[in-house]
Amino acid sequence: MTLREEIKDIKNSKPTREERIKEKQGKHTKVEFRAFPKKTPYKLLMIVMALVAAVFLSMMILMDAFPADLTFILVAVLFGLMIFTSFMLASRKRWKRLLGILCAAAFMVLFIGASSFMGRTFAMLNKISDSGTNATGPMAKQVNVTEEPFNIYITGIDQWEDEKGLDLERSDVNMIVTVNPTTKTLLLTSIPRDSYVKLHTAQQMDKLTHTGIYGVDETLNTVEDWLGIELNYYVKMNFTGAKDIINAMDGINLYSPVEFESSLKGYKYVKGWNKMGGSKALYYARERKAFEGQDAVRVENQQRVFEAVIKKMTSSTTLLTKYGDIMAAAGNNMATNMPSSDMKDLVRMQITDLSEWDVQSQKIEGEYGEDYVASLSQANKYSIYRTDEKSVNKCVEKIKKIESEKPEEDGNAITRNRSFIINAINRIITKD
Repeated sequence: MTLREEIKDIKNSKPTREERIKEKQGKHTKVEFRAFPKKTPYKLLMIVMALVAAVFLSMMILMDAFPADLTFILVAVLFGLMIFTSFMLASRKRWKRLLGILCAAAFMVLFIGASSFMGRTFAMLNKISDSGTNATGPMAKQVNVTEEPFNIYITGIDQWEDEKGLDLERSDVNMIVTVNPTTKTLLLTSIPRDSYVKLHTAQQMDKLTHTGIYGVDETLNTVEDWLGIELNYYVKMNFTGAKDIINAMDGINLYSPVEFESSLKGYKYVKGWNKMGGSKALYYARERKAFEGQDAVRVENQQRVFEAVIKKMTSSTTLLTKYGDIMAAAGNNMATNMPSSDMKDLVRMQITDLSEWDVQSQKIEGEYGEDYVASLSQANKYSIYRTDEKSVNKCVEKIKKIESEKPEEDGNAITRNRSFIINAINRIITKD
């Protein structure tokens, strides 16, 4: 082959301009469909996202407080964002890579924040539960809290957080909360603090409030002996805990049947609806001197505050946005023997169900008198509250009636207990 022919072959073997353009477009096309970035900084970013996702999924498993379909939605969003970010970072187009970086940043903020929230809440749930179960108080009489009725004894201690250990603990608030999860019914049974009862251990007559001096187990055992009902769990809280919990849920709305001014703090309450923060609500529940009925009216006001707290706390918005804040507020000022697993079951049931509770209330009646009390000097008689036997029996019958009620066997009730998504859609449709 001559030199001229060789030069001609080399020229003919070079790709034409059109062929070079097609080849370049082909290379670009391959890169556009690459699912994982090749550049090291972007690879590291995806690895960090994977670690964040692993922590988030671990915390969801530990918390175990979300309905199955809501959990599926959250996991789908997590993996969807990761896949989308990976495709964006793998692109050769600058604007897509920038979008991928923004997605990664949003992913970090969202899921690191959610993991931190769940971690703090999980730790606080266990702290609250352990503070009761590891103490000298009674063991819980556990039931399936989403299927079986149960009773919680609320004992409010007349102390602030900074007064711990400086004075004896008296049970200022005494209330039985009967819960029927299948009918979504709550019954509040209030017991006057000065009720004249026989102590479980000493078998002597004393004021109910004095049982707190000997520990919450003495209070529960004394009430069980007296009323003949089983108290499955207890919640023990001081003034600081009550105030902080109400503040954590951004206050409550409470209807007051009368207008009055607190003799302890100077707060003014109007007849009608009152927006209250934690401190104002606490002093509303503590007031008695402003009323002719004194302690009888105070018991009713305590029920009003507790009912307002329940309604606010069980709303889906509060549970989803304030759950962690409420647990943190309970922190050092609340103890219960209810296991954290039972608490999570109740939260998951309420988030799934989204329906409101039927809150009812009653109180044990009686009249004031004077008599000797075991905890004080036997040289004098003291003011006590003699409970009316008929009123006591009536309250016990109502508790047992609530416990024995069964839900209406309709399709809506069954569906409502199964799907968060269906319940959320139904609530939206109903509101419209």
